[in-house]
Amino acid sequence: MTGVARRTVLINLVATVGAVAVCTGVYYALPIGSFGLVGTLGSVVVFGAGLAAVSVLITVQIRRFRSGGGHRGSSVAGVVAALYLAVLFFAAVYFGTEHHEPGAIAELRTKTDALYFSLAITSTVGFGDVHAVSQFARAVAAVHMAFNIGFLGGAVAVLRTKATRPKAS
Repeated sequence: MTGVARRTVLINLVATVGAVAVCTGVYYALPIGSFGLVGTLGSVVVFGAGLAAVSVLITVQIRRFRSGGGHRGSSVAGVVAALYLAVLFFAAVYFGTEHHEPGAIAELRTKTDALYFSLAITSTVGFGDVHAVSQFARAVAAVHMAFNIGFLGGAVAVLRTKATRPKAS
């Protein structure tokens, strides 16, 4: 690996870690659950828009990675950072759901609990200590799982394409 290539990898890694840290800080600063019933309808709209935005971001990162081509954000780290943003998005939805409907998600009391639950679903670990109880919470968790399946399918397809593509000389 050349010095320039190492520097690019290091810059991408530092940028990704920075983005993850900033996004996590923003997640903890969000005033989730403080808008009452009026915010419920808006929350549904924001959920749809947020899911679409995260999906577009992940798709853009996957396309950049697939094409390579010297894009600054074309690394696997960019794809991982986009997936982490999806984890934070779902954590915010879970926290808001539990705040609006106490008992909807067993043992979820804090934003850290919500982040833990979101990571457990994304990683498919599912310890069971925090779990969806209400039908709405289960529906959100099901959307989250379907989102993960779509993301993983896209990532596998990209990696397979990258691995089978002949290298340019």
